[in-house]
Amino acid sequence: MHLLTKGFMEDYMCWYAHGELFIPDESMEEQVVGSTSSASNMHEVENENSNPYRNMVMDAMRMSEANVRECPIVEEEPNADAARFFDLLRDSDEPLWDGCTNHSKLSAVAQVFTIKSDHGLSEAGYDKIIEWAISILPKGNRLKENFYAAKSMMKPLGLGYQKIDICPNFCMLYYLENAEMTECMTCGHSRYKPRTDEFNPFGSFAAPYSCWPVILTVYNLPPGMCMRPEFMFLSMVIPGPSSPGRNIDVCLRPLIDELTQLWSSGALTYDISMKQNFVMRAALMWTINDFPAYGMVSGWSTHGKLACPYCMENNKAFILTNGGKASFFYCHRRFLPHNHRYRKNRKNFFVGRVENDVAPPRLSGEELFDVVSEYGEIVFGLQSGKQKFPGFGLTHNWVKRSIFWELPYWKTNLLRHNLDVMHIEKNVFENIFNTVMDVKGKTKDNIKARLDVALFCNRKNMELVCNGSRVAKPRASFVLDKNAQLLVYKWLKSLRFPDGHASNISRLVNTEECRLYGMKSHDCHVFMQTLIPLAFRDLLPKGIWDALTEISHFFRDICSSKLNVDHIERLEKNIVETICKLEMIFPPSFFNSMEHLPVHLPFEVKVGGPVQYKWMYPFERLDITVAMTFIIKCFYFYFNVFN
Repeated sequence: MHLLTKGFMEDYMCWYAHGELFIPDESMEEQVVGSTSSASNMHEVENENSNPYRNMVMDAMRMSEANVRECPIVEEEPNADAARFFDLLRDSDEPLWDGCTNHSKLSAVAQVFTIKSDHGLSEAGYDKIIEWAISILPKGNRLKENFYAAKSMMKPLGLGYQKIDICPNFCMLYYLENAEMTECMTCGHSRYKPRTDEFNPFGSFAAPYSCWPVILTVYNLPPGMCMRPEFMFLSMVIPGPSSPGRNIDVCLRPLIDELTQLWSSGALTYDISMKQNFVMRAALMWTINDFPAYGMVSGWSTHGKLACPYCMENNKAFILTNGGKASFFYCHRRFLPHNHRYRKNRKNFFVGRVENDVAPPRLSGEELFDVVSEYGEIVFGLQSGKQKFPGFGLTHNWVKRSIFWELPYWKTNLLRHNLDVMHIEKNVFENIFNTVMDVKGKTKDNIKARLDVALFCNRKNMELVCNGSRVAKPRASFVLDKNAQLLVYKWLKSLRFPDGHASNISRLVNTEECRLYGMKSHDCHVFMQTLIPLAFRDLLPKGIWDALTEISHFFRDICSSKLNVDHIERLEKNIVETICKLEMIFPPSFFNSMEHLPVHLPFEVKVGGPVQYKWMYPFERLDITVAMTFIIKCFYFYFNVFN
């Protein structure tokens, strides 16, 4: 409220206090603090692109030039971690010998390391080359005398890690007091039994393999910086090849311990602007992952008719008689205003039913904590058998008490686990496109769906027609005929987008088979928000086209980077009407949990802010860069750092 009425500081155009690069006047002297051993040794800060090895140190230590271009007065000695940073920074600027202009102390060692790696030199061979190089360099040169010394210098630039063994059945970690154990105390599996899975992610004989990176990103940064790859921290990698499922809590134990420590006792940190050490504390804000992983980290199963983590046991989903799957067909009219005309409609929705119930309540964190506290502990592990709490699938969908509830502040968070807009939008688009285009094997309008229409809806024109031993399925009004389908595919084949807007969708179109192949999440994002209204405008009846256009505009608006409360409340109202319109068009089999979840997206935007900071696109791109041929499932954790 203060920002709306008062705004930011006057003339505060560059967010230098929040990490953005501050470019001072030419008359200002740019200086940097040296190491603890030579705190008074100052160096001129060169242009950011003039010294790539200085930039390498900045990237490795997650620093920026704005943080080191400050007053040179040292009020307090940096802590050990900060001192290592300043030592490396000094080495990146210090010439290899007095008067040398081509190499710094750090660049020389880095380049010799590169030669050793490229040509497979032994340590002895490296030492001999260094011994010869020192003999021909000027006296007083600063080249490290052997491989051990050079490795010690370069070590802080590497990615430090701790390897923690885990039982192959996900029963336990060999961690802390169990670090020296040689077999699992739950299933008895040997810790050092040889692996025979012949894991090979590369080549034509590559075996399917899944691993789960856990990535942290910091929110205490300007909006344009907090979702960039250089500010994402790979906190752990959970090995495969199979999914840990609900046993993910076993793997997350080290992370939860560190987060608890960051909240309770904090970590000693050096503030470059104040030249003081302080105790930094951090809080985990929320997690974001796809919907199956939502169930893994939250403890609420996302399968079955109780899949919705907001409606929980109060929803009205049911199992289709012929389709055999959960349908959320009769779950949305209760979100409408009490006097809305759709509530009394007995014909176009679930046949013969009116809706008098109100929307289910959203439980607070404290209320959810009281609920999960009533359930006992479970034995983790793939061999522990099926453990279900009484009433599972009927009165609740809890499979465990999530390890995140151990965080002392978790129950006070307004939003704990995010619904990923990226995957929801992709699934909604695929259901719409495959059904309208009558894609074989993927359409929701199949024979079983028509049998369920006869049971739950009053739509005589969609019921199957029996002609002797043959059964005919009349074409529905929302399905395009073959000529119209071919017209759409030819139009897609001719589409061209500006560079950077979308991939070349025309390459994914097969006009002979009338199919789309290899649609990625961002392709579905562009198609859903831009092409749906254009592709079907003159090919579908107006009422159907209007409903599809409304759902398209909803995702376009919910993905806007600028939203206000009034706009979000309109979206929250309109999306319910839009889904109700879709209920009057499509069969009950069309409405799985993905078609229901958009009802709750405006609430999450209202609480957590724009979806650009809560969806998986930045991390999916990071996975593609890092993972190569691995199959990746990611858990993304956002945390807030404060003094």
